[in-house]
Amino acid sequence: MRRKRILFVDLDYFYAQVEEVINPSLRGKPVAVCVFSGRNEDSGAVATSNYEARKLGIKAGIPIATAKRLSNDVILLPMRKDLYKGISDKIMGYLSTLGTTEVASIDEAYVDLGEITLEEAFKLAKEVKERIFKDHGLKVSIGVASNKVFAKVACEMGKPDGLVVLDDEKEEKLRSEIEVSKIPGIGPVLREKLNELGVNKLGDMKNLDEYKLRKVIGEAKAQYLISLANGTYDEPVKVRQRKHQGRYVTLKRNTRDPNEIKPYLFRAVDEAFAKASGALPMEIHVVAIMEDIDIVSRSRTFKHPISKDEAYNTCYKLLLDILIEDKRQVRRIGATLGKLKKVDGSLDKFFDFKLDGNSV
Repeated sequence: MRRKRILFVDLDYFYAQVEEVINPSLRGKPVAVCVFSGRNEDSGAVATSNYEARKLGIKAGIPIATAKRLSNDVILLPMRKDLYKGISDKIMGYLSTLGTTEVASIDEAYVDLGEITLEEAFKLAKEVKERIFKDHGLKVSIGVASNKVFAKVACEMGKPDGLVVLDDEKEEKLRSEIEVSKIPGIGPVLREKLNELGVNKLGDMKNLDEYKLRKVIGEAKAQYLISLANGTYDEPVKVRQRKHQGRYVTLKRNTRDPNEIKPYLFRAVDEAFAKASGALPMEIHVVAIMEDIDIVSRSRTFKHPISKDEAYNTCYKLLLDILIEDKRQVRRIGATLGKLKKVDGSLDKFFDFKLDGNSV
């Protein structure tokens, strides 16, 4: 039977796998790709790790110092983001030839295959795996289902290097038996709230008062779960346009001195604007990673795109707000540009126009 099929691709342990392809001697050894902060040789965090490293407890997000304590044999490599992005762009470009493609992250994407049979979907997914391995030497996991959520769940079921295609019967079983903790978008806090309501599996939704559910977890999440449980979830695959650009910089030492933090903050602003490729933000976020790795942020939204000079001033004021409200020292500082807009014509003319009071 022909019906809509969504394919989800996950480039398994992507950064570390790329390093293995470039240097085959790494295969079979625990490898972690890390973001080194530059303060000292142990300062920074693991970005991703291969499965050998994960068996040792070395996972994304843990400090490099912790990774070293867990294993003397782990190979720690610096992140080469431009290299990984270049490979990712080529793979995503290939996927886009198969149908509408939504790039979820540097190593994940959804593809709308249109209305095809289960056999055609399996054959196509197999060809995708073979093509990516042939062209790039990379193993990927793929899930195929009638919607984006179950396609991603199917992919997780087959990891690593797996291929799982769900038919109607298997999807119906998932709607009854999948644990809510395994549903994309359901984090620990939301899972706990659902468990308190007696919802441990998606099928438990059918016995729950919808009004109570919406009151406890909110309208959007409630509608998401209800539609998933009822088999009516049908969020389309959409081509995403990047609307945010950000950069984070590690300070030479923890400090609360705004004058000491300022040049690092402005560097983050410079690099974020460079990544925005000429687009201007209508939203600014300043993010401070504190001495205990807690994250504090402040933001401001504008009615018009702003220049880099205005971004400097806004970011510095937001930094001061953080320092006034929080007494901890700052370890890292970052700036994110949101609601990016391309401005046609001369920037000078645009800003003259805005200052004349005629801007929207």
